Amino acid sequence: MERRHGGIVLAYDAGCGPCSKFRAVVGFLDARRHIDFVDIEDADRSGLLDGVPQALRYASFHIVARHSTGAEANGVASGSRAILPLVWALSPPASRVVKRVSSLEAALQFGYAALSRLHRGCPASQGLARRRGLRDAE
Repeated sequence: MERRHGGIVLAYDAGCGPCSKFRAVVGFLDARRHIDFVDIEDADRSGLLDGVPQALRYASFHIVARHSTGAEANGVASGSRAILPLVWALSPPASRVVKRVSSLEAALQFGYAALSRLHRGCPASQGLARRRGLRDAE
């Protein structure tokens, strides 16, 4: 795990090019260094993703509150549901604006949906899903 002494952990597919670029952008925007980053396989092995159904663990990125355990499903947000917690970690004032202006939240979710399609098409994530016994990376 790449420790930055943050309050949350972002679990992502380090073997997927678009996912690694997403991680780099988030790392750049995290000026307050509140986010730690971990490869999704390491997060799964360590129990961070225990609150996420097995079929969904490799389908998207996940935000895990540092104070929660993997068994606390409410301590984990995944995919499009993790966008607002991620924005909040990057900038609490910005998250309040996004929450109040529904078109901004929709735009962020649309952007994430596009990234998610790239992840599903990434050969590394497809191989990861096959190794984990999942039909596909969705």
